[in-house]
Amino acid sequence: MTDLRNVSIKVKNYKSIGADEQGYAGICPVNLIIGRNNTGKSTLLDLIEYATSPADRNLLAQGHKGRQPEVIITNVLVEDELKPVFRENTSGGDIPGNHWQFGSRWLGKPITWKLEPGGNRVFVALDPPLAGVANQADWHQQLAHQNQNPFQGYISKKLLADRDINPEKDDSIGMDANGNGATNTIQHFLNKAGLPTQLVDETLLSKLNEIFEPDATFTDIDVQQLEDKRWEVYLEEAEKGAIPLLQSGSGLKTILLVLVCLYLIPRVENRPLGQYLFGFEELENNLHPALQRRLLLFLREVAVREGCRFFLTTHSNVAIDLFANDGRSQIIHVTHDRQQATVRTVTTYVDNRGILDDLDVRASDLLQANGVVWVEGPSDRLYFNRWMDLVSGGEIREGAHYQCVFYGGRLLAHMSGADPDVDTSEAVKIFEVNRNAIVILDSDRREPGQALNETKRRIISEIEEVGDMHG
Repeated sequence: MTDLRNVSIKVKNYKSIGADEQGYAGICPVNLIIGRNNTGKSTLLDLIEYATSPADRNLLAQGHKGRQPEVIITNVLVEDELKPVFRENTSGGDIPGNHWQFGSRWLGKPITWKLEPGGNRVFVALDPPLAGVANQADWHQQLAHQNQNPFQGYISKKLLADRDINPEKDDSIGMDANGNGATNTIQHFLNKAGLPTQLVDETLLSKLNEIFEPDATFTDIDVQQLEDKRWEVYLEEAEKGAIPLLQSGSGLKTILLVLVCLYLIPRVENRPLGQYLFGFEELENNLHPALQRRLLLFLREVAVREGCRFFLTTHSNVAIDLFANDGRSQIIHVTHDRQQATVRTVTTYVDNRGILDDLDVRASDLLQANGVVWVEGPSDRLYFNRWMDLVSGGEIREGAHYQCVFYGGRLLAHMSGADPDVDTSEAVKIFEVNRNAIVILDSDRREPGQALNETKRRIISEIEEVGDMHG
């Protein structure tokens, strides 16, 4: 299947998107779609769904201001697509000299075409242009026809913001974008022959605990039939016993729906997980920040390991903070000027600030770094970063998880590690800058047993009084 990282897919004249093409410049394992309500975030999920199912003509039924929507894809040409057009054993005619020698120069070059309803491809552009050829339009269209839809073979699955899991009567297996069918799918795996029960009572349960712990630990997942013949899912905790999902919070239901999408639906459809493009809306609803973070990191790990892709619409500053500097992810900012939507891939610090401003996330709402490491100078920063890289296996990085700040020798005398609410001095207050702080001090001892200087002893003493560790 095509690597989607270098595939551009955009749309124009669809829903809130006007005549200017808007969409994805490339596809990452995790694609975070940020924007205010009603700006057009869900439109970008529709675009992916259409790309995987162009035969469904209803997917592009809502034109912008009565215009006909157009989906434009840019992909690179490969040898298997070029050779049927420029044949090795053919010379002359419209093309000067040997056709393959002429055409091979477009190997790995981008071609752009429109994906029409039904799957037909109509040529738009070639880079570089096809010069020196008679009947160019015919050759262009042949290239567009040979270039495969890069989304062919992928399957789009949505989970809408308006979702739930409810008791259900025995019915055919499967789940829709609102969560309908999830209970029935779980009970089929637990009760019906031919389906592996361990996908629920082992895989689903272990993944649920991987995301939820330490907030909760579930010891069993089961289904029971109610008096009205509907089935209900029960989750058991050691301290609480078996609790029906009907009495559980929507955050728990959201995570369970995500896991059904990842582990049960591919088994029902007999497809590998790597063939799925998942569009999940506002997963953060009713999840506290730590749980959001664990869920998002779990999805990132699944995407990198299995090859599936996630498209996540969100307003969450937790998600922005988590993925702003992540090489396996991208943030896409959707804005609306009351006339049409604009889509921009976030690549700079200024872009990130623009998102926070757009969502009215203030500095007091968001710690811009998860922690601050105070070091004396640049060499200490290099040593600390290398040490973190070794002990974490590259998982904890400056910029994403912490930020080093220099205090520069004698400037330490103007800093304080005391409780910010108690200390009334004019010193820079370490824990007011960031409550998650590490202070690295050089001993500067000239001989063994020599005492630390007064400033360093003061900083250590103040941090001890706050109750934090020192070393």
